[in-house]
Amino acid sequence: MKKIALTTLKFAAAALVSSLAACANVSRQQAHAGVGAAAGGALGYLITGGPIGTVAGAAAGGLVGAGVR
Repeated sequence: MKKIALTTLKFAAAALVSSLAACANVSRQQAHAGVGAAAGGALGYLITGGPIGTVAGAAAGGLVGAGVR
């Protein structure tokens, strides 16, 4: 079970990196929101180990990232 979760996490990280690389002309606020969401999602997963923590962390990280100037 852990091996499947780790593989899924690796694929999600690769998809996130490639999707961020594809968006060349995004605003600074959008870029910060994306980075915040990725970091918040990763931290939420590490703290809770489940999907609810991941989604909540990504939402909070996106909001904080969008507010950074």
